[in-house]
This record gives sequence, structure tokens and C-alpha cells, in this order.
Amino acid sequence: MAVSDPLLVGIDLGAGSLKISIIRSDGSLVSEASAPVATSSPHPGWSEQNPNDWWSAACDALRRGLKASGRPASDIAAISFSAGAHTQVLEDADGIVIRPAILWNDQRSREETQQLRDKADARILQIGANRANPTWTLPQMLWLRTHEPESFARVRRLYVAKDWLRAQFTGTWETDTIDALGTLMLDAQKGEWSKELCDMIGWPMATLPPIVKPSAIVGKVTAKAAQATGLAEGTPVVCGTSDTAAETFGAGMVREGMGVVKLATAATVNVLSPKAQPDFSLINYYHVVP
Repeated sequence: MAVSDPLLVGIDLGAGSLKISIIRSDGSLVSEASAPVATSSPHPGWSEQNPNDWWSAACDALRRGLKASGRPASDIAAISFSAGAHTQVLEDADGIVIRPAILWNDQRSREETQQLRDKADARILQIGANRANPTWTLPQMLWLRTHEPESFARVRRLYVAKDWLRAQFTGTWETDTIDALGTLMLDAQKGEWSKELCDMIGWPMATLPPIVKPSAIVGKVTAKAAQATGLAEGTPVVCGTSDTAAETFGAGMVREGMGVVKLATAATVNVLSPKAQPDFSLINYYHVVP
């Protein structure tokens, strides 16, 4: 039977905490909760998190948020996710996380970034619509190949942060167009994984996930996830996207020339353009609505 006042759940994985919001279809807030997420820096310039901490935080925040809502979990019509771009989780053939996730603000791949710039600076910009820097997955994975070859060889699946977290709810493997672009392994014009970019670091393309729209329904909450989180089994799960893409859309940046200033762990000035603006001084992302 249809719910007269259906609710939606948004789950956002931030740099310091995981936050959940339960809202009505008109956007009004019903309840919210958060749980801290620890970051480690084993060496200067390094920034890592344990993905299993994300899942623990999500279970904690969801149970408290659902309780605070005063509504049954069956009233939740769908859930979706956002998180910082460029943060990846690597799994082996058994689905085991290989190492801590390298965050977007990690700077360990400075040398690898320079190697890529020396080798193919203009070509990377031409294909990926962005310049290599230590934030992006491409130089980060070149660092992995150089410094942790055993880990590199074990990789069978690459997830972006919000996609790995979502997979704990659905058991599925995919990413959205915007987070795919954020790896610097995507052909920005074709919207497909780029063999040329992957070959620059010897990255196996079979480890890269299928690409869907941010609004795509990618699965349902499994029985195991329902038991852990308090959500209802079978609740539809929407792919979601990177935090900045979701935030700028939510702030109303929907027409050409509109802009949004974001103040967070990193501050950004975002402007909506009808096409990519490849430039060494700019960062390009797709909009949530193609």
C-alpha cells in the first residue's frame, strides 16, 4: 500500500563525519544524525580512512536517525548517497578491502603527478578534461603501482567512496558519471573509461565499474543491510554522486552561468557551463542533469 507521506534518506560521507538526513518529498527535514569518521596520516602529506569505519558510522547514524523520525522504516521510499570525489576503495578477488582508502586531499602522489605531466600533460587534459594532480585517482594508482606493487596486483574492483558504501546496502558495483570523471580515467567526451589513460599507468580496465546516471536506481536494501541499519529490506537505492555535484544542484545551480560558492574542507567556486572548459587552472565535472 502506498505511503501518503513518503520519506527519503540522504547519506553523505564527509571528511570528518558521516551524516544522514531524513526528509519529506517537499524537502522539509524530518530528522538527522551523524557519526564521526577518523582520518589517519601515517606519513606527512598522507590522508587515509578505513572504509569499514564508514559502514559502522552509517549503521549507527541510520538507526538513530530513524528512531528520531518517529516513523516506521517502511515509510522510506528510497535512499541515496554522496561523498567526496577522488577517494577510492580497492577490493581483491574475495571482496576484501586491500588497504585503507586514499582520500582526495592526500598528497603522496606528487612525484607520480609530475611524471604524468612530463609524459602526457596536454593529452591527459584533452581526454579527461582535467589536469593530473595528487587529488586524482590516476596518479594515486600510479603511486600504488610504484610503492605497493603487491596491493596493485591484488586489485579486482575499484570503488569510489560513496559507491563502496552503497554496495554494503545493495551488493552491487557501479559508479555515476561524475565520480567516474573524478578518477581521471574517463574519456570526458565519450563518457566511457579511457584505455589510453589507463594504459599510462598500466591499470586494468576490468577493475573499473559500470557507469550509470546519478539518478539511476541501482538496487535494493538487502536483508543483511536491513538488519544492520534498521532500514526496510527491499528499499530502493539510488546511485547518487559526488558531494559538490549534489550540493550545487541542491543550491539551485541549474542554468548556464549560475554559480555557487562552496565552503567546506576545501572551498570551491562553481559555475555552470554548457560544455567542458579544459584548462590547466580549472577543474571540470559533469552536472547532475546532463
